[in-house]
Parts: sequence; C-alpha cells; structure tokens
Amino acid sequence: MMKTRLTYQYLLICCMLVMSTGCEDYLDANNDPNRISEEEVEMEVILPTSIYYLADTYYEIAYFTSQYTQQSSSVGNNGPSNQNELSLTSAWVNIYLDGLTSAKTIIDKATEAEAYHYRGIAKVLRVMNIGIATDHWGAIPFDEALMEEENFSPSYNKQSYIYSQIPGLLDDAIADLEMEDNTIYQPGEEDLVYEGDISKWIKLAYTLKARYAIHLTKKGTVEAAQNALDALEHGMDSNADDFGLDYSTRNFNPWYADVVLAGQTGNSNLIVSEQVVQYMDGTSYPFASAELDNDPRLDIIAFNEAEGEPLIGGINGAGKGAANARFAEDSYYTSQTAPVEMVTYAEHKFIEAEARFLLNGGNARSEGSTQEAYQAYLEGIEANMNKIGVSSAEADLYLSDASIAVGADNLSLDLIMKEKYLAMFLHPEIWTDMRRYDYNENVYKDLALPVAHNPFLEGRWVRRVRYPDSEYSRNDVNVQEATKDVSTRLWWDQ
Repeated sequence: MMKTRLTYQYLLICCMLVMSTGCEDYLDANNDPNRISEEEVEMEVILPTSIYYLADTYYEIAYFTSQYTQQSSSVGNNGPSNQNELSLTSAWVNIYLDGLTSAKTIIDKATEAEAYHYRGIAKVLRVMNIGIATDHWGAIPFDEALMEEENFSPSYNKQSYIYSQIPGLLDDAIADLEMEDNTIYQPGEEDLVYEGDISKWIKLAYTLKARYAIHLTKKGTVEAAQNALDALEHGMDSNADDFGLDYSTRNFNPWYADVVLAGQTGNSNLIVSEQVVQYMDGTSYPFASAELDNDPRLDIIAFNEAEGEPLIGGINGAGKGAANARFAEDSYYTSQTAPVEMVTYAEHKFIEAEARFLLNGGNARSEGSTQEAYQAYLEGIEANMNKIGVSSAEADLYLSDASIAVGADNLSLDLIMKEKYLAMFLHPEIWTDMRRYDYNENVYKDLALPVAHNPFLEGRWVRRVRYPDSEYSRNDVNVQEATKDVSTRLWWDQ
C-alpha cells in the first residue's frame, strides 16, 4: 500500500465539493452555482475520493459492530455493547452520496473514453459498497438508486436479488480489468492502494467473489464452499495483495483519532473486549507450552494502562469496571499511520480453510479435515502475524504450540473461526461470520449475551441495523416496506 496519501489530499477536498451530482437531488440538497460540474472532473481526481470514502465506511461500520462481536467494549453501559440498535447513518451517507456516486461517475466517464481498466476498478468499488450495505441493512436501493431527478424515491431491492447480481458484477469488473487498454487513461498513484497494478485489482475481485460466496453457507453449504474455492484459485497470493488504505502523521487513522487520542485525553470511549483478551491470554484456549504466556499479537493490539497488572478486557454491557485493556497507540490497527484494512490475504486463507472444512463434511461440533484445510488455517495465522509485525521467533512458538498445531485430524471449526476473529480485528466481516453461525458458542467459544442486554430483544441477538432516520423522511413508503426488527435475520442468515 502506498505511503504518499497526502499527495492527493487536495484532490479529496476538491471532490468533496464535486461528488454528489449523482445523488445530491436524492438527498434533497440545493444546487450550488459555484460547484464544479461532474463533466469537469477527471477520473484520476475521483478515484482517490472513492477509495477514501470506502475505507471510511469500513471504519464507521466496524467502530460500532466490533461491539456487537465483542472485539471492543464501550466504557459506558449502553449502546452497541448492550446490543442496542444501530442505524449507521454516516456509513449510509458515505455509500450513497460518495461511494456509489463516484463509482458510477468513473464508470460513465471510462465507458465514454474506452478506459477499461478505470472502469473495472470502479466496478469493483461499486460491488464493495453494495456488498457492505446489504450485509448490514438487508434490502437497499439498488436498481433505482442514483437516478437523480428521474426518481427521488428509489425502491428497495431484496437482498436475495442483490446477491444474485454480485457475482456477475464482479465478473464484469474482471472482464474490463483483463481487457487490453491502450488509452492514455491508465491508473497510477491516484490509485491509493495498488498504484495502478491491475493484476492486484483482478485478484481482489476474485477474493471478493469468494467472500460473498462463503456468506451463503446457510443457502447451501456445499455450493457456497465450492464457489468460494473456485474463486480463490485466482485470488490473492500474499500480504502484498491486501486492499487497505494507509494514513499518515498528518491525516490520522480514524481509530487513532477517535479512540486512541480520546483515551489519552480522558475521554475514553472504547476498550479492547474481554472476549479478545481471553482468546489470546490462554483463558479460553489454554496453551500447551509453558513458554507461551500470550498470543504475541495481544501486546500489539492492547496495552495495560495500569502498568504491572494483568491485562483485563472490558465486559460488554458492563461499562469499564476494572478493565485496563486500552487500544495501543503504536498498534498495527490503531496507530497514526495504520491502514484501514478492507480485504486481506489472511481473510482469503481463512475462507479457504472454512470452505475446505465444510466440503469435508465438517460442522460446528466435528473435528478433523483435510491437510489442505489445515494448511490454509496455519497460513492464515502466519499471514496475519507477518503483516502486523510479530517476530519470526514468536510466530514460530505460537504456530508450533499444540493448542494451535492440532493437526488435520483435530482441526475444528471453532479454531478456524477463532483465528479469523483475531486476524480480522476491527473488521466488519466478523459480524457477518457471527450471524452466519448464529452466535454459536461451539463456534465462538465463551461468547455470551452482554451484561444488561437490551431488554427489548428478549434474549435475542441483533441480526441487522435499522435504516437511517433520513430515509424515513425522504423515502418513507419504500423504507417502511423494507423495515424489519433488528433481531430479524437477513436473507442469507435464514
């Protein structure tokens, strides 16, 4: 990932003034005569903004849903930590005002210029916005979205329809990316992640196909697993293919700006959850070797604000209490320059491990799988450890411990999903996984409803987020038809 993001900061500011033509009317804003028109903006100006807002969407969603998954815990005793409902308004605005609008503008401009690589990139970004939207709200505006003055009240497409479209949309993106493109419009450093390396965009698209395929395990386990494996054959090859946006010492990572700095100024809002700490300190999964005190990633993720005392994670729903596990200032995930990761090679390997485990007949209670599944599980751990800075000696000690190195005959789904849960720290995909597996304690060991659980749910887990209030004022008829109780399962969750 590139380290010169600030080179395009002025472009982002410019685009914030520009991008909205496709959806401004839908959001009922006044026309600004000083606004630069869509026609006057080049693709290379729009692309960095599109990537920026996608990363911000991932952060906005993860900030709240990481409390649902008990990776983070609120220092208060209410909010998402108690399974209270969310609307994720900022993420909705990012998706519809910025993400999908900018992608559509690039696609339209690239089609006119026959700039196939630009068009392919924009199509991938479009799917990532659509995918993360439907995985949190369910039914969303899709076919009639971004129609401007032609339709101020877009209907909501069902999630089943949207999921039927995603593979084809990604195939279209791949076809564009694989086409010969001899135009002058070649992506370069304005591509804030891959710097114009089209081969990496192709691998990203295939790994995304695998992500959305594995989401459908409840709709057909064998088919979902096989489709995921088929896509992974052409997906990411290493950590060098990871798709994430780096930040800088002038433009801070949002976890650092909103969480770490808040903690340093006495306004702490989130701490690392007990679930994470106990997964990594030997409590939930005891280590076999006396040499191994903790998962070596624990000291990277969190630090003890009370020096010399044991690390104590926050109990979700109970407020801070005795917890002292603060997000580390120099963490791979929460430092000033940390990336917001969106798709990683580690995720790729854990999808492979799960898919091979399921194709071998595995389930939430079974043990044993193929050597290929076991190898993918180990490679997923290793990829994450290498990425976030675990030393080779520490990684080898962890990977060789009998609690981790169980062998193919003893591999279980909970080990695969536990390691994915740790490797994808602060990532929205974890909530999708937990819902797919019904918050099952056989898959997520020691997981329990939070203290002071939302009484309106009557013991049920949250399965979706509610639509933003703005939708009820602007598009009431359609959003009312799509609205469901937050404990109602999404289509792929049924």
